[in-house]
Amino acid sequence: MPQRITEKNGIIIVQNNQFYITSPLPGGKPATLSAIPPVVLELNHQPVAGPVPVVSSDRVTWSIQEPPPYEITVSDDKLQAFLILNRVEQYKWNLVNSPASSHLAVRAEMDSSALLSTLGIEQIIADLEKKSISQNLNIPAIYAELNHPTHLPVCVAEGRPPAPGEDAKLVLFFPGLAGNPFNPLDEAADSPDQLRIPCARKGDVIARKHLPRDGVPGYDVYGSILPAAPPRDIIVVAKEGTLLLPSHEITALTEGRPRVTGTNVKTFDITTAYTVPGCVNRHTGNIVFSGDVIVHQDVEDNSIIESLGNVYVSGNVHNSTITATGSIYILGKVGNSQLYSGSFGVTYNRLYHLSEKLIEEVNLLREASRLLTYELQSRQQTVKFGQVILLLMETKYKKIPVLTRDLESIVAGIKYTSHPDNSQLQRILDIFLRPAQFIDAFNDALLVSLLKLLKDLYTGVARMEESNVCVDIPECHNTIIKSSGDICIRKDGTLQSDLLSLADITFLLPEAVCRESQLEAGGTLTAPIVSGESGAHSLLKAGRKISVRKMDAGRVTVGSHSQEITGPAEDMIFTPQNLSGGAE
Repeated sequence: MPQRITEKNGIIIVQNNQFYITSPLPGGKPATLSAIPPVVLELNHQPVAGPVPVVSSDRVTWSIQEPPPYEITVSDDKLQAFLILNRVEQYKWNLVNSPASSHLAVRAEMDSSALLSTLGIEQIIADLEKKSISQNLNIPAIYAELNHPTHLPVCVAEGRPPAPGEDAKLVLFFPGLAGNPFNPLDEAADSPDQLRIPCARKGDVIARKHLPRDGVPGYDVYGSILPAAPPRDIIVVAKEGTLLLPSHEITALTEGRPRVTGTNVKTFDITTAYTVPGCVNRHTGNIVFSGDVIVHQDVEDNSIIESLGNVYVSGNVHNSTITATGSIYILGKVGNSQLYSGSFGVTYNRLYHLSEKLIEEVNLLREASRLLTYELQSRQQTVKFGQVILLLMETKYKKIPVLTRDLESIVAGIKYTSHPDNSQLQRILDIFLRPAQFIDAFNDALLVSLLKLLKDLYTGVARMEESNVCVDIPECHNTIIKSSGDICIRKDGTLQSDLLSLADITFLLPEAVCRESQLEAGGTLTAPIVSGESGAHSLLKAGRKISVRKMDAGRVTVGSHSQEITGPAEDMIFTPQNLSGGAE
C-alpha cells in the first residue's frame, strides 16, 4: 500500500518502465527508492544496495539479474563435467507500474508473451569447447535435458581414470610359517621327536618374486593425461644359504628353515639352529642365539632365551623369559613367564634394548667430552681425552659402565653369530669396562667406532623381525604374551594372564577357558568360555570382532565401543556396530 504523501516530500512514479521523480519542496524529504530482486538499480551509474534518497536530477536505470541459463561444472578429480540447466527460454521483463509514492520498492514481472531467445545445443557445445572440455561428450544427454529439463546435474563429458598397475609380490613356497611344528593332530605329537620344522633342501625354490606391472594412463575431461600411480616394488636380498636367480626365484643353497625378514627390504636366508637336548636351566645358562633355538625338554626357573629366529620348546616353560624375532612354539605348559614374538621379540631383546640405550648415553658422553675439552683448552689446561671420559663416566654418565657390563656379558654369551664385528665390539666394550687402564686408548675415533658397532648391532636385531609370526601354546597362567602376529591357545586356556596380539587371538578347543585374564587382539578375538572368580573378571579387547560361546561377567571392547557383561551370556559376537548403542 502506498504510504501517505505530504505536500512537501518528494515522490516517485513508475510507468511503462520509466521512473518519474519529483524533488521535495523546502522543508520536505526526498523520496526513497529500493529494488526487489531480480531487479537491480543504478543511481547515477552507481549500484544501489538498499533504500536511497532520490531527486529529480538523479539518473536511475534498471536491469534484471537472473542466473545464467545453464552452468557447467567439473568434478574435483576432473573426470566428469556436468550441465545444470536453469532455463531454456528467455523472456522480457517489465517493471510493475506504481502510483506516486515517497517510499518505493521497485518490482518486475516476466512477460511470457515476449520470448527473447531459446537456448540451443550449439551454444552449449560451443561453451564446452571454449572451456577445452572435449572428451567423450554426451550429446544425447544434452538433447534430453533441453527437451525435458530436470534442472539436476547431468554428466555431459567424461574422462578415463588411470588403470592401476600391479604391485610386486612375493610367493613363498615353504610351508609352516604359522603352523604348529609339533603337529598336535597326530596322536604321537607329544613326543619331542615329532617336531617338524619346515625345511628346505639344497636346490629347492623357496620363493618367487612377481615383478610389478605398470598401470595404464588415463585422461581428464580436458584431454590432459592422468598418469597411473607407480606400482610398488619389493627389494629382495638373498643372504646366507640362498641365491636370487635371474628368473626372480630364490633358491636354497643349503638345508634348513627358510626365513624372510624385513619390511621395506625382504631378506631371505636359511637359518641355523641351536639345539638344547635337555633342559634350559642354570647349568646351561641363558641362550642367546642368532637363529632358531630348539629345546627338547623344559625351560626352567629364571632362564632367558633370546633368539633371532624361532623358538621351539618341547617341554614346559616356568618363570622364564623368551624373546624371538620369529615365532614361539611350546608343547608344554607355560607359567609365570614372559613370551615376546615378532616386533615385540625385537624391542624386548636385550641386545636391541641395551645397544639402543648405550647409543643414547655415548652420544651424550661424546658431546659432553667435546664441550669439557674445549673449556679446558680455553683455560690453557692440558688434559688427556681419556681422563675427560673417565671423569664424565664417574660423575655424570654412571649408566654407561652398567649398560656396558650388561651388554658385554650378553655378547660374550652368544652361542653363534655370523656378525663379523662382534669381536671388535667386545674389545671396545672391555676398554669402557676398564677405562682407568686404557686412558691413552680413548679418543673421539674410538667413540665413533663404538657408536657404529652399536648401531650395526641395534639395526641387525631389528632386521631379523619376521612376518607372519605367531605364539602357539597349549595353556598359560600368570604369563605375559606379546606377539606382532597371532596367538593360538591349543588346549586348556589362560589364567591370570595378559595377552596382546597385533593380529588375532584364538582358543582352539570349545571347552578352553579364559579366566581372570586380559586379552587384546588387533583383529579378531575368539574365546569359547570366559569366566572370572573372586570378582576378578576378564577384559577382552579387539579391533574388529570378539566371539565368545559363554561368558559369566567381564568387559568387552571392540574398536572404541565397550560394554560391561554383568550376567551369563551365550553365543555372543561383539562388533563396533552392535556395541555402538551402548558405547561408553
